Amino acid sequence: MIRIKPFKGVHPKAEYAGDISCPPYDVLTSEEAADIVSRNPLSFLRVNKPQLEFSPDTNPYSSQVYSRGKDNLDDFIRDGYLLQDNTDNYYIYRITNGNHRQTGLAALLSIEDYNSGVIKIHEYTGRHTVKDRSDHIDILDAQVGPILSAFTSNQDINELFDIITLNQPFIQFTAADKTQHEIWIIDNTDMVNDLTDLFSELDAIYIADGHHRSHAAQQVFDKRKENNPHHTGDEPYNYYLNILFPADQLNIIAYNRLVKDLNGQSLDEFLLKCGKFFSVKEIGHPYLPQSLHSFGMYCSGKWYELVLKEDFIDNDNPIKSIDAGLLYDYLLSPILDIKDPKEDTRLKYMGGDKKPLNLQSTVDSGEYDIAFTLFPTSMQQVLDIADIDQIMPAKSTWFDPKLRSGLLVYSLE
Repeated sequence: MIRIKPFKGVHPKAEYAGDISCPPYDVLTSEEAADIVSRNPLSFLRVNKPQLEFSPDTNPYSSQVYSRGKDNLDDFIRDGYLLQDNTDNYYIYRITNGNHRQTGLAALLSIEDYNSGVIKIHEYTGRHTVKDRSDHIDILDAQVGPILSAFTSNQDINELFDIITLNQPFIQFTAADKTQHEIWIIDNTDMVNDLTDLFSELDAIYIADGHHRSHAAQQVFDKRKENNPHHTGDEPYNYYLNILFPADQLNIIAYNRLVKDLNGQSLDEFLLKCGKFFSVKEIGHPYLPQSLHSFGMYCSGKWYELVLKEDFIDNDNPIKSIDAGLLYDYLLSPILDIKDPKEDTRLKYMGGDKKPLNLQSTVDSGEYDIAFTLFPTSMQQVLDIADIDQIMPAKSTWFDPKLRSGLLVYSLE
């Protein structure tokens, strides 16, 4: 049984939605984020990434930085750029990018369900990032970054979504990346109850993008519960904000890799070792793999296609079918000596929203020696691994398009 709950959402006044909303805090470099804020003082990055308003030598994890985020959030509300609804509502959030469209429900999920495992994970979290986000939630007294989550597609839920979205959205704008974002308020009591009942019949919710923010919400729950001798289970900190999409509507694109060097080997030595595990073929153009277990590689001015040999493929094991893990097991670790794919500073990840030519130019600049393009993980692979309570290899998924921050905020006050 899945428990969802409506909430009094904090959201932009409609005419300011495009200016306030911003990409997630963790997909922008500091330089990119600073540029946005310098051109747009209403950007929600001032709340989500408040260290931008301090000198570079300021500790970005200090209480004064998080407090500035809270001050900026309070200012946006006081000045009327953000409004809080007076009733507990659900919200429909739709994203359209070209021919792709996904329609989800903004709702609160229970931390107890997260702890019990009916909200399923597929990714490990890093302690440092979790602490950053938990401190951010705790000091702001608000969750400002919704979790992108999925549920197995349900006809009755989809039909309700279709009915609701026949009406005009109260927020509608197109972002700089050409994605269209629309939000509808669901304040009809019967509709709210119907959605609550339909979601209660689901067996599981799957975190797609937002494992660190989910873990951070759990840490805030643990802290506040421990410090509250009158804890009842109904306090705001018992819940956290998710956008729940049908799994078959979510889109995953490649999560590519760059490596600093060839681990002291010549190109010929490196290619010879690759040939033990892969069929290697030089091609004359940037290469995006068209199937699982195929990889593009750019090095020394040339593109190659690498196809993992059959002897090293185990399609009966869901974990062993993930290309991010296979690339690590048969190339990054044994040949390039990458010890920890989450911590090794020689390894960099680049989301698939960046084109192969971006990878090529990064290598040509001399900053990195080699780049790899991967075939995207499928949503079914994510579900299969989460259902058996396993963890995917690091940086296996890049969900696209991304949720915009600042469109829906959950206040813990």
